[in-house]
Amino acid sequence: MSYKRLGDYIQLVDKRNKDLAVTNLLGINITKNFMPSVANVSGTDLSKYKVIKEGQFAYSAMQVGRDETIRLALYTDDEPAIISPAYLVIESKDENELIPEYIMMWFQRPESDRYGWFISDSSVRASLEWENLRN
Repeated sequence: MSYKRLGDYIQLVDKRNKDLAVTNLLGINITKNFMPSVANVSGTDLSKYKVIKEGQFAYSAMQVGRDETIRLALYTDDEPAIISPAYLVIESKDENELIPEYIMMWFQRPESDRYGWFISDSSVRASLEWENLRN
């Protein structure tokens, strides 16, 4: 059996909220779900925040080692939302080859979280950087 790297099927997306058209600010939690952001954004330039659309993922590389979970959530709403610029937005390169729901199913497995924890760096934040995630 041959395995292919996840990075062959996913890519980063970086669309910013330049025109401030999107106002729904979300975060992700350790249960791999979106939630209303608890951040105080008073005085924050929301044009620097990233726009996420249906079928895309928000990924936080930080605290993977501490929380022993890969913080990744599939966005399923019709209307776009904005997320912290600290998050990465990921999408399937070709949904005919790999659909987002299958990717999410894979990341909901405890084995995926354990492996993510294992390959995270040994820093204070115990990050799992993009290069390691995609390999």
